[in-house]
Amino acid sequence: MTKFHALGLTLPQIVAATTTAPAAAIRRPDLGTFALGSAGDASIIRLEDKPITLEDVTGVLVEHPRRLTARGLVIGGQWHDAVARG
Repeated sequence: MTKFHALGLTLPQIVAATTTAPAAAIRRPDLGTFALGSAGDASIIRLEDKPITLEDVTGVLVEHPRRLTARGLVIGGQWHDAVARG
């Protein structure tokens, strides 16, 4: 997700690219949405002003001033803290 951000995608575009688009690709309309009848699981992320070095597929390193970090998950209505897990 951070690499998408470094490429200039907006947060709504990043969320769609990592949720609804993959779910549609595998023909799973119950995933990637909060619609009635869907799984309703969620990843909680934070956009932080913390530099990160990213590597592309050719090995080129790129510095980006911000990163998206996992804060936690909601699975089956239960909170799971990503920070506590490291």
